Amino acid sequence: MNKILKYFLLAGIFIIPFIALIISGKMFFPFITGKNFVFRILTELLLGGWAILALFDKTYRPKFSWLLVSVLSFVGVIALADIFGANPFKSFWSNFERMDGLISLIHLAGYFVVAGIVLNTEKLWNKFWNTSVAVSVIVGIYGFLQIADKIKINQGGVRLDGTFGNASYLAIYMFFHIFITAFLLVKWHGAIWMKYVYGAIIILQLVILYFTATRGALLGLVGGVFLSTLLISIFEKQNKQNRKIAIGVLIAVVALIGIFFVAKNTRFINNNQVLGRLSSISLEEGATRFKIWNIAWQGVKERPILGWGQENFNFVFNKYYNSSLFDQEPWFDRVHNIFFDWLIAGGILGFLAYFSIPILTLFYLWRRLEERLSITEKSIFTGLLAGYFFHNMLVFDNIMSYILFFSIAAYIYALSKTKTKTKMNFDNIGIEVSDKDKDNGMNRIFAPLIIIVVIFFLYFFNIKGVLSARALIRGISQQSSFDINIANLEKALAYNTVGKQEVIEQMALAALRMRSGGADIETQTKFFELANREMSKFVEENPDDARIRIFYASLLNNFNLYDRALPHLNKAVELSPNKQTIQFELGTAYLNKGETKKAFGIFENTYNLAPDFKEARIIYRVGAIYAGKETEINEIIGPVSDQDRIDARIVNAYVKINRFDEVVKSWQIATEREPKNARFHLSLGAAYLQIGQRQKAIEEIQKSIDLDENLKEQGEFYIKEIKAGRNP
Repeated sequence: MNKILKYFLLAGIFIIPFIALIISGKMFFPFITGKNFVFRILTELLLGGWAILALFDKTYRPKFSWLLVSVLSFVGVIALADIFGANPFKSFWSNFERMDGLISLIHLAGYFVVAGIVLNTEKLWNKFWNTSVAVSVIVGIYGFLQIADKIKINQGGVRLDGTFGNASYLAIYMFFHIFITAFLLVKWHGAIWMKYVYGAIIILQLVILYFTATRGALLGLVGGVFLSTLLISIFEKQNKQNRKIAIGVLIAVVALIGIFFVAKNTRFINNNQVLGRLSSISLEEGATRFKIWNIAWQGVKERPILGWGQENFNFVFNKYYNSSLFDQEPWFDRVHNIFFDWLIAGGILGFLAYFSIPILTLFYLWRRLEERLSITEKSIFTGLLAGYFFHNMLVFDNIMSYILFFSIAAYIYALSKTKTKTKMNFDNIGIEVSDKDKDNGMNRIFAPLIIIVVIFFLYFFNIKGVLSARALIRGISQQSSFDINIANLEKALAYNTVGKQEVIEQMALAALRMRSGGADIETQTKFFELANREMSKFVEENPDDARIRIFYASLLNNFNLYDRALPHLNKAVELSPNKQTIQFELGTAYLNKGETKKAFGIFENTYNLAPDFKEARIIYRVGAIYAGKETEINEIIGPVSDQDRIDARIVNAYVKINRFDEVVKSWQIATEREPKNARFHLSLGAAYLQIGQRQKAIEEIQKSIDLDENLKEQGEFYIKEIKAGRNP
């Protein structure tokens, strides 16, 4: 039985690298959910198998290590932070888009323990790293097919995203494997041809990383290689060939950096997709990141000890929102900086607990493994970790970068858990010769209990989530009847697991689609009742979440329930006083109620938050038109420009207050700019009719017919009615 369990554990661990290839098209967020659910299922099976094996075999029980303590302490501290955080449910489960949260940390810690104990020989670790590198080659080939336009780039644009659906995720994955492959190349002492294979793989990985155009990973690579080669150049005394190669690479890196800075303003650099992105890096361009980091710092000062809990940066972002961020994503859920992300998630304690892992990893690497890894090998891992954390100063982790980071930590743990001072026999790493535990009866009781617990966890942590993600996809996809969509949305929510908020938001979006898509009243009512019921409950559960408030209010506004929307909008403004999009919605609700003065006051305040915000300027003018204060704001922001005048909202405002002379001016400008746009001519004709210029109306309608035959029947009817003295 022990032998079977050992092979089972090894098989499970060696499947882990293949997670990078998973794309699950039948689940919400297919590039994220499939990878994460498979990792969690495998980890739970591995933990169960390992726990049973450890009952019967002492050699598979963990040995004390400060690195092990740091990993477990980190999970413990973050668990406390999540429990006392702003939204414990989301902190635990996260959502489909990220699949992060406490549940992920628990599984990563479990993976660390199992991998660090079960992979207990040099041969096993070499096979594991080679397996991971082989998978990276497959991912690289996928990337080359994207370059050749044989496979589409999933996120759009030209930046490769491979099987990850995100260029940054693919970049850090390749970054890890460049260093891991270099480590294997240095360790290899067999046939020379294998070194050439490793070299070719590194070139492949470099090319894919380059075409992701991910600046953080590219700069991290340069910095990591610089640090690794510098350390080798200084400290490598035994292998002079490695030292010479390192010095050569170091000189090449410095030279390339120098050449880049000298030529960074040339046409060649600026016109290159990747190099142009690198050359554009500046303090001015980084101003947005600095503002977001400052928002995070305000949140840290408010909750310094344990922070806000995971997945709760949105509370901080909304509360301390900087109105100058109007041209950025309105709902940031990450700081995009690993230091601030963990300060927000776990406070100072969580931050220290997290960074104890890489610090102790480096400590064990350099102080406890003197005779087990060469200076060159240690330097490669040091450069890897340095570059990885530099990359994470600009982005955040995903499941594969987490797995690779914890794999490296597990490797160092495995190498360091024996106290032998002599040259290590890797075939017995971390194993003390001991008798197997006696089969004392208690083990026979605990083993079935472990199996039961694993089955429970598999269903509770994973199966429910998989079923919810699949039901959600069916709920928002085209079905034979809308009743099927509703049934699937209700089913997705009923699992009450990861992605709960996303399911409810998708209910609201579905209701809005039914409204705007012209579905029949019965269908609109069904979708609205579903969304209204669940959004209302969710707002009660999360009263301080501005995002939920604005989603619910938008739903109510679109169904003309302005009085019901206003309390939620006012609360949302209270929670996020500087976010313009919320005030736009609030002002629009008052406008639709006919309270134009209140709406104008809100739009004026919104404009004053950031006068450079074009959207705010247009909406401010719309409010002024409705409130009869256009002359007043002309003195503040100047007369309406031709560009703004043809904005549909301004045109509609003039229509609503019967200022058709202004409507005519708008459509005249529009037709001058796009003389071949038939719809513009038709609209101008309608405007002429409203001010009594019937002949000009006929002329414009005739132009629309000449430009678009599809308008012939409609246009000729209008002309006939106008000539008959009627207004069609």
